Amino acid sequence: MRIEDLNLFTIVVKLGSFTAAANALDLPRANVSRRIGELEKSLNAQLFFRTTRQLRLTQHGEAYYHELLTVLEGFEQAKNKLLDIDEKPVGKIKVGFLPESDEALQPALAKFQQMYPEIELDLRITNNYATDIYTQALDFVIHAGKVQDSGFIARRLLSLGRSIYASPEYLNKHGVPKTLQQLAQHEAICYRWPDGTLDDKWDLITDIVNVNCRFSCNHMGFVRRAIVGGQGIGFMPPLFALAAIESQSLVRILPEYESKKEDVWLIYPDRKGISLPTRLLIDFLLQEIPERAGLS
Repeated sequence: MRIEDLNLFTIVVKLGSFTAAANALDLPRANVSRRIGELEKSLNAQLFFRTTRQLRLTQHGEAYYHELLTVLEGFEQAKNKLLDIDEKPVGKIKVGFLPESDEALQPALAKFQQMYPEIELDLRITNNYATDIYTQALDFVIHAGKVQDSGFIARRLLSLGRSIYASPEYLNKHGVPKTLQQLAQHEAICYRWPDGTLDDKWDLITDIVNVNCRFSCNHMGFVRRAIVGGQGIGFMPPLFALAAIESQSLVRILPEYESKKEDVWLIYPDRKGISLPTRLLIDFLLQEIPERAGLS
């Protein structure tokens, strides 16, 4: 009986099917089914009722599952103690992140792996932390906005505001707007939110500015590149454009106006048995990302 198979059993229970567990762990479905069958054989007990439509726990499976969670948590804590003594963290961390955050996150993760070369990182783009954290078997997720589900631990990473930017080429050609009212005379690059809403009303602390949207996209990286390319003026978090700001490919305009801020969170399941590599990365990002944001 292997610890990996016991962990696999708990994931199948959480996700409700062999197929979902196989997708989350990047395994063939047949592999998952075979390993659960071998676990049942070694225990001499049936853990699941299997039908073509549904997979549910037997009475034995229900009792075994709840006891097993405590055992696996203790095992993880014991393993962490050994790693603490050796000071050589080893393992794999699966992280969910917003597609727009890649520019800020990639340099930080590269620095982390230089510090801990034996830790493997597996990054997954996510849009819904409450479901993705289980369906993709993620160790933690980076999420922007409100945290709705109280079944998770949420640690605030930073508060993210947005600023108004344009490229030097665009400003040389079209002029620099001196007032918020003059923005209406310029071409705007607008973000489209996941629910389809077009962000053509830029929400500042003191004003809401209606802009003339010439180009829109639901990926902030594409919006950034369009602004750098001189297609118009944009409204975006500086954290998502640090390289362009530092190289002066983007220039902040009307800097006296600040946007309302949105919290960004590190979210993970409410469990004590978080692995040492995961704990190290969470603590690292809680310090590193706000420092990088301060560069802007």
